[in-house]
Amino acid sequence: MIERDNERILTLMSEYLCFTPCAIGRADVAALAAECGIPANEAYMALLAAHCDLDTARPEDARLYRTYFPRMIHQLSPAPFMADAYMRTVKPSGKQSGRIDLAEETVQPMELFVEDDFLVDGDGRIFPQLGWFEEAFSFPAIREDGRVWMTVTPNEINTIQPAVRESRGKVLTYGLGLGYYAFHALLQQDVSSVTVVEKNPQVIDVFRQTLLPFFPRQGDLRIIEADAFEYAEKVMPGEGYDTVFTDLWHDVEDGLPLYRRMKALEAPGPKYLYWIEKTLRCYL
Repeated sequence: MIERDNERILTLMSEYLCFTPCAIGRADVAALAAECGIPANEAYMALLAAHCDLDTARPEDARLYRTYFPRMIHQLSPAPFMADAYMRTVKPSGKQSGRIDLAEETVQPMELFVEDDFLVDGDGRIFPQLGWFEEAFSFPAIREDGRVWMTVTPNEINTIQPAVRESRGKVLTYGLGLGYYAFHALLQQDVSSVTVVEKNPQVIDVFRQTLLPFFPRQGDLRIIEADAFEYAEKVMPGEGYDTVFTDLWHDVEDGLPLYRRMKALEAPGPKYLYWIEKTLRCYL
């Protein structure tokens, strides 16, 4: 039953996030909360269940709602994310290089979004961690051919910070993006240097011109234009890295094969860390 429930919840949430993430309005939440005398997040959950065609008059749907929704839907404040050192310090202006451009994107008020790795309980239930803001939240993004590819959203902040806290010594990271991991790794006293391997020269160009000037310890940051898998196989084992962090994927769909491939190239010595590994392992 748990596996069936997990699959149903993941399907419902994926469809909502893909097709109608802004379907719930501020006025609807306020009206339902006032009418029923319940908190805003409880009203939001009820409206979300209705949008997902869950009928809580049916025992099976009511059980699913009670078991999953309170542990996966969260009203959040933008303030902690806006207070992040990267968000406070890095103030890039728009820049384009070939197919790559740096832009500002926005989480809309009341929009549902992924805010952290999956939570898994002792019985194997999987709870997607989803959040919403009452107000808009703007964040930097890199787009490739107009498609948002790399971002610094609440999800990136929440899922990368644990890797930052585990990073020590001579650090290697696969994937540059907006440099969020590298920025925070350079703030760690136990990190001596950070090497970034990035395949796309246009991403590197945008980063160097618009983001790097805001970075701490720029002399301890090295960027190598190379294929991550070739570097992992042919160069990395002899470089004496203490920590290796991999962030090469956009989401779980493209991440699973890349995660498997990189795991197979692990060599003895470093501590290996992977972006959204908990979520990836749930799908595996």
